[in-house]
Amino acid sequence: MNNIATFLRESRVARFLIPLGIILIIFSVFLFINKDQTRNYVKTEAVVSKTELVEEAHTDADGTSVEATYKVYVKYTVDGKEYDEELGELSGYKKGDKITISYNPENPSQISQPVSMIFSIALLCGGIAALVGGIVSIFSAVKKHKELKAQEEGWKDGK
Repeated sequence: MNNIATFLRESRVARFLIPLGIILIIFSVFLFINKDQTRNYVKTEAVVSKTELVEEAHTDADGTSVEATYKVYVKYTVDGKEYDEELGELSGYKKGDKITISYNPENPSQISQPVSMIFSIALLCGGIAALVGGIVSIFSAVKKHKELKAQEEGWKDGK
């Protein structure tokens, strides 16, 4: 059997886990950066004031159902002044829904949706676990490849 084909077959788990681990780690780093940038933000209650359809609900080519995405605007009050700001492109919110947002006390028009630190840590741990699993899988594939190669050599020698 072709050496490259054998190695690729044996390393398929690693070829899935390593990129997954890297993606999860990068995403968790972005969440940590966002959390750091918004650590002085103040939480408040807001009401969804308007939604604008960005993308219709549909089914992907692979059969995955995708929810509709809306540009979501929220109204909230800070020190007696009412603000109506865009929160972002999200799904699952309707006009009138009450949500918790965070705003910059120095510029209350800057808002974000609070992200749980537990979620960021869980993503980081999942990414590290996937990366370690992929690396272990690579070593296992190399070992298996060497064993198969030795077995083939044994067959050539008539053993």
